[in-house]
Amino acid sequence: MSERFEIRQLWDAAHQTGPLSEEPEASVVAFLAHLRPQLPSPAYLLDAGCGRGRNALALSRAGFSVYACDLLLVAIGVAKSRVQQAGAPVSFQACDLASLPYVDNYFTAAICVHVLPYHLKAGIIKCAHELWRVLKPNGWLYFDLLDPEDAEYGCGGKLEEHTFLGPDGMPLHFSPRQELEELTQGFTLERVTRHEFNPSPARTRVAWNVWAVKCSAG
Repeated sequence: MSERFEIRQLWDAAHQTGPLSEEPEASVVAFLAHLRPQLPSPAYLLDAGCGRGRNALALSRAGFSVYACDLLLVAIGVAKSRVQQAGAPVSFQACDLASLPYVDNYFTAAICVHVLPYHLKAGIIKCAHELWRVLKPNGWLYFDLLDPEDAEYGCGGKLEEHTFLGPDGMPLHFSPRQELEELTQGFTLERVTRHEFNPSPARTRVAWNVWAVKCSAG
């Protein structure tokens, strides 16, 4: 059984049993509020690793032409249902973030929320390069990464430097501040903020929220 197949199974289980979040990420809302006045119309936005669609729905309601993708058919099925019920025109695609099925220089902006840390370091770099590829020159990207001050740092078996086996069986990479530029070559980091949030009553995460702009060459 391949590692990617096992990860799909773990994520499928999480999407089938976890609570359905209704509100978009506050950090995504702030990112959109910053971008909206300066983006052309129509603006094509990508929700990379869309999960069950809460951010894709918010993007569509904000007036963007939204494309959303995820590795998991279970998540996409839930996302499709919720955006259809809301009457939101979102185009969904099942794919691996490391091999996006979109042409070069297509999207005006992209978001990638709670996705990149669940890779080995080389996988994060590969996914970031794919996001760079599909963004237009000077296109904007919002993403997040975990900080080594996160409570789960070092809790599982060590897979590589700053990467451990998470409690749900998936790799978790934690990024020191000085690593962010290395992971996102081809982007200029415009805004980097560190914050804590609670994905569940029993867990506190410490993460980096990053706004980046695609450079003309990567």
